[in-house]
Amino acid sequence: MILILLFIGILIFIGGLLLMPTKLTRLITGTIGLLLLSAMATLMIGNDNWHWGMHQTTTTSTVSISSMSPDKRLGLLVYQPIRQSKHERVYVYKDANATQQHTMASLKTNNRVVLKTTKQAQLTTKRTYWTYNQHWQWLFKGTGSHHELVRRQNTFVLPTSWTTLSSTQAKWLATTIKANEAETKIKLQKQVANSVKAALALQPTMTTHQQQALKKKLTYQAQLVANQHLPQDLAKLVKSAHSQPVR
Repeated sequence: MILILLFIGILIFIGGLLLMPTKLTRLITGTIGLLLLSAMATLMIGNDNWHWGMHQTTTTSTVSISSMSPDKRLGLLVYQPIRQSKHERVYVYKDANATQQHTMASLKTNNRVVLKTTKQAQLTTKRTYWTYNQHWQWLFKGTGSHHELVRRQNTFVLPTSWTTLSSTQAKWLATTIKANEAETKIKLQKQVANSVKAALALQPTMTTHQQQALKKKLTYQAQLVANQHLPQDLAKLVKSAHSQPVR
């Protein structure tokens, strides 16, 4: 609407100066057109620069997120540094459907991570917009966005057992975990094979069925022992991951 009024002001100003029959009517009509033109231009400038006729509204949404770690025992939030690694980051996470998502790379977006005594990791997003007051919305209808983003605040609320790593550190951790699992598997197989061999030396008459049963039992026992050390081993790997370059 303000564009129409602006155009009308131009027509009145030009028409008043050119078409009115007398000097007085030209002066009066031209002045009215100029005032209308100036008023609409001033309102548009004030709205564009100082948000005249607008107010801020905030919406809040909360979603559950899941770990980015390939190991189910580890809660992991991943970030990618932008420009300055200590200040600007894009966080990568999985939503409730295990679909990978990321925060916006924008100067209007601020991210923070909070550790709390909670079981479920969540992302709370507060979005603040400039929106028009009722009458001003009618006046500025058709001029563009009436829902301009002012800022976006992302707060990751994570259980205290979670950790945060850069994408490079997370890749190093995933590769190392996979390599350690393969190494542990080979060690267990050798350990079980040696135990079965020792048992056969003591009891050469052991049948194939008995050997298989013994192997299954020894494998289960060895896996139990290995599983007892997994939390400590994982904690050491996470500590080592934090010491890797952020990039």
